[in-house]
Amino acid sequence: MSLLADLLIGIFDFVIDVLLFRRLRRGHGSRERSVAEDTFAIAHFNFGTLLLIGVVSAGLMLLLALGFGLSAGVSVGVGIAVGVVWGLWRYLRMVRED
Repeated sequence: MSLLADLLIGIFDFVIDVLLFRRLRRGHGSRERSVAEDTFAIAHFNFGTLLLIGVVSAGLMLLLALGFGLSAGVSVGVGIAVGVVWGLWRYLRMVRED
């Protein structure tokens, strides 16, 4: 039952992401694209770009903690901050592209 609920929540979240993305692009004045193009863009961002950002951020955390001897709290904080800034930059770039 929990697996089914997680699947439904994931689908609902993805649909909301696509609708939000379309609204942001329309508000920014970008050309109108098909729902399929926007769905592919969001899927690529969610599964490709965010995975890459997460792996790089985790690697940065490990490098700072194990390689440079920084505390775990500082390492995690820097890794999360880099991931958030990079993710927002990529999302805003995706919204503004034509």
